[in-house]
Amino acid sequence: MIRKGRYRTVLLAVAACCALFWGAIDIVGVPVRDLLVDLVWVIFGVGALVGLAGLTGWLLNRLKPKRIR
Repeated sequence: MIRKGRYRTVLLAVAACCALFWGAIDIVGVPVRDLLVDLVWVIFGVGALVGLAGLTGWLLNRLKPKRIR
């Protein structure tokens, strides 16, 4: 049941993003090229943020003193 909920959430998120893009292009009149350039920058930024967070977590794990049980 958990996996089904995850898939539904991802599907709804993608549908919401598509609706926002369609609205920006059709209703507001933003050029498609400008939206695609911004999309590439957002993907790059999110990837950099995820990579930085992963590196920070790895470093904190390495620096944490090990407890003896």
